[in-house]
Amino acid sequence: MNEIILTKKDILKSYSILVVDDRMENLLTLENVIEKEGRRIIKAGSGNEALKIALSEKIDLILLDVQMPEMDGYEAADLLRMNPKTKNVPIIFVSAVSRNEKGPVNKYEEGTVDFLFKPLDIHETKSKVALFEKIFIANTEKKKCKETFELAVKEMDQFVYIVSHDVKAPLRAIENLATWIEDDLAGTAGQSVTENISLLKSRVLRLQHLLEGITEYSRVGRINESKEPVNVNKLIQYVIDTLMPPAGFGFEVQENLPVLFAEKTKLLKVFTHLINNSVIHHHKQEGVVSIQAHEEDNIVRFIIKDDGPGIKPHYFDKVFEIFHTLVPKDKHETSGVGLSIVKKIVESQGEKVWFDTVNSGTSVNFTWPK
Repeated sequence: MNEIILTKKDILKSYSILVVDDRMENLLTLENVIEKEGRRIIKAGSGNEALKIALSEKIDLILLDVQMPEMDGYEAADLLRMNPKTKNVPIIFVSAVSRNEKGPVNKYEEGTVDFLFKPLDIHETKSKVALFEKIFIANTEKKKCKETFELAVKEMDQFVYIVSHDVKAPLRAIENLATWIEDDLAGTAGQSVTENISLLKSRVLRLQHLLEGITEYSRVGRINESKEPVNVNKLIQYVIDTLMPPAGFGFEVQENLPVLFAEKTKLLKVFTHLINNSVIHHHKQEGVVSIQAHEEDNIVRFIIKDDGPGIKPHYFDKVFEIFHTLVPKDKHETSGVGLSIVKKIVESQGEKVWFDTVNSGTSVNFTWPK
């Protein structure tokens, strides 16, 4: 990744201040007070001239005299706020009226205007200009950080795609070769050869699951869909039908689960991973998985409980770490990504997922906005 390095000195090279006053002596005084290395001071002798400059050049701060002929400072500010290019430029009004008479400033966005009063206090003038300059630096750094993050995400997406694409093809070839060898040796291979071929195919399957898990994990939180009413009972039944659990498993799903206004695919993935975990990590070929919900203010808390082997409390947080599993991968061909995906999806909604201590089995909870 090409790292974006931005120093304070680099940022201030482009910091431009427009000083507006109809009297030249006032312009020169203000320029002398606020002049500083890195600042570009531009002077305008009227409101109309200030508008022309602001529309033709990049301006980061305006010191605007209120009492001017033809167009006063408030009129000029109103016109600046009407133009998309200048509507967010901070303004410091310079006024000769009483400090108790600040004019119609309530119509301006809070934090974008301030006042200086004549005769100017040099320390106050320098401080207020410096404050807006610091805000400018902070906002610029924030913007660059966002650009750096977006660049990193884009490059990670490209990396995941390339790895997934370039690795899947040889994996399919290996799987096909193993199958052809198995067919060619049918009835003639010894037990060890048969076991090794089976082991090879299982490792290929594990890598395929791992690639799918990594790809899915990398996409969580960056792909958004429109919200729609989601019937949770129908959604859970669809998950169960799709997973096709062993015939010995029963599901006790609470009737009349709430209908949520949600991104359906994300909620589907959460239930799919959690229900699938309850089945594949069960120590028997039969069991019971129950799904309930409790409505709490603006959220719904879902509880998925099974009668499997359970999880010891000191592993409750560990299991949400990516690639972490509590059983050998030779026993279950799992990627170790499922619960990490669940956690990432749930937290992207501003909610949480956690395990509860129960007498037997496993109980996992997660909250979801209504």
